[in-house]
Amino acid sequence: MMEETITKSSGAFFAYAGIGTLAILFLYSINIANASDSASTSTNTSTCKTSTIIKNTSKEMCKISHKEYPLNQWARSAISNGEAAFKDQPEVVDPNSNKNTANQKSIFIAKDFLVAASSKFMDHDILSADEDRLVKVGRSIVDLVELADVDANVDAEAKAVEEGNTNTAALDDEEVLMLGLKNVVEQCDILATDDLKVPKVRFGKTELQMPIATLGCMRFQQTWGDNIDKMDKVRPEVQENAKNIFRYSIKDLGMNHIETAFMYGSSELQIGQVLEDLYEEGVTKREDLILQTKVNPMEAPKFRETLDKSFERLRTEYLDLFSFHGINLDSQFDLIFNNPDGENLIDIVREYQKEGKIRHVGFSTHGQPEIIKKCIDTDAFDYCNLHYHYFGSYTASGGGVGGGNLENVRLMKEKDMGVFVISAYDKGGRLYAPSKKLRSLTLPELEPIQFGSLWLWYHEKMDGEHSPIHTFTVGAARPSDLDDPAIAAYQFRTKNDEMLEKVEAVTKKLDEACVEALGEDWMKSWFEGVPNCSREYVDVYQFGQIVSLYNMVQAWGMLDYGKDRYGTFDDNLAKWDFKRSVAENTAPFKMMWGYMPGIATETGKDYSELLLEVPDKNKARVAEAIEFARKYCSKKAKDDSCLDIPKEWETAYDMRPWTAFPERG
Repeated sequence: MMEETITKSSGAFFAYAGIGTLAILFLYSINIANASDSASTSTNTSTCKTSTIIKNTSKEMCKISHKEYPLNQWARSAISNGEAAFKDQPEVVDPNSNKNTANQKSIFIAKDFLVAASSKFMDHDILSADEDRLVKVGRSIVDLVELADVDANVDAEAKAVEEGNTNTAALDDEEVLMLGLKNVVEQCDILATDDLKVPKVRFGKTELQMPIATLGCMRFQQTWGDNIDKMDKVRPEVQENAKNIFRYSIKDLGMNHIETAFMYGSSELQIGQVLEDLYEEGVTKREDLILQTKVNPMEAPKFRETLDKSFERLRTEYLDLFSFHGINLDSQFDLIFNNPDGENLIDIVREYQKEGKIRHVGFSTHGQPEIIKKCIDTDAFDYCNLHYHYFGSYTASGGGVGGGNLENVRLMKEKDMGVFVISAYDKGGRLYAPSKKLRSLTLPELEPIQFGSLWLWYHEKMDGEHSPIHTFTVGAARPSDLDDPAIAAYQFRTKNDEMLEKVEAVTKKLDEACVEALGEDWMKSWFEGVPNCSREYVDVYQFGQIVSLYNMVQAWGMLDYGKDRYGTFDDNLAKWDFKRSVAENTAPFKMMWGYMPGIATETGKDYSELLLEVPDKNKARVAEAIEFARKYCSKKAKDDSCLDIPKEWETAYDMRPWTAFPERG
């Protein structure tokens, strides 16, 4: 097993494997003796790794005939048949359902492929008729074949120049394709099993048995706004979708931790009705659930009123977990512990605890590492919801002692707190829609979204101080959004050692990609002296987070992730008046500023006076990174047709078949 110590914060530019270990290769064996068996059984590990590692592997190990890869043939045949079937049909566009040409073609391709490759899936009455799942499978297959064909062409051209022979390199990419398709088939077969219960672990000092993946409730609700106060305003199809999500999560997957917040629009209201219905149906009981909501720090009278409203909307007499929502700023901390104008909010929550209405108290945060540590050090909290991922710590990226939240994760271990990671698939890397480069780096061992899950669960083993991640939230807009964590959890439970090897192998490749793109010295020091918005009424720029976006795009091609994150800086800049103070500017949207602080930089502006603490060796590179992020990630970049966007920075596939209800406007 590779000796790996996480020495900074999450990510290849955070969770950095020792350079001396990067030469270690994990050699796997594959069984291709029976082509039909290989199509329907789970993927064994391979002697030939991804395209990157294959190219450094003995070519003799990879000389396998195309004829021994029926999966590849079935995939290409399915795509060809799909193109022919829809060739003369009129183009239908509908982003809010599967009744559009693109999705129907994906469904056709998935069915055509799975009829040959996964009889378990196609014989399952529910799965084989689920269009959302079929769309995802179809999109995945198309991108895998495209990835192999593009790599084969590039390899063939290079090989032709060197040796006048293109066959070997192309065969290497065929094997990568085969292994990627086997992973798709394995996932489909796993979904068809009746043993998908997610494992549970002790959630720190709460002593709760927590599922290692949590049902996040901020994507299925009808609206983000506060205009829905009664269930008769919720459309039937929206509520039915929510009920299906909960039934699948609780009954089939054993994901009984439900996490929401007062500020999630109609989420609490809809959950209250869903749970009441499921109680009546006998699907679950209140005592079998771990129900959590969150309320933002605010003035004491309003806080009491809001908390009571949460109980009313959720139709519950008690909360298993209550969180102060978004302790992101010092002023919010003061409302809880040092309120100069009234009652401390922590005292109000203690009253509810004494009355048996709240069992355990924690906090969620998008704040900088310093404010998070300040909260942990109060010893007032049983757990924390925070951002910490392989691909950075979201708004905390570049901050703190080592460029993110690793030190806080370790501190929570010392305090025996529950560690709950927020948004593993979205803020943790947009893993449901990865770049082509990122997918090529994680394949064939794992899909990016599998890696994102498993890296967190194996954190305790890979971290030098063995700090655990107990659970992470999955914001489900539809039942199939819970498939990926369920599959990864099944693999974690049934093939633990094998999956650990795969996670270590992928981590190594991602780390190497960082060093190749950015340099070893930069990866060790890029965050030093680079400021974020850690001072509430002073700091305006999230330079640490901005530089982290530069790193991610350069190393892993994560351009669309960078655009998503930089977009908040653009939005904040549009509201900014430089003639006013920071306090005056942020006052109208102070709460949201805490969640997503920082404004975009401007062309030609000199920021050197704000970067005085950056080591001299890094100053020019930091300035370059800031300008790169503005140029490529800003919304204004769309107007610049001269940008050179490598194809590997494009999105490989998007696992969201249709637009989630609250995002429809």
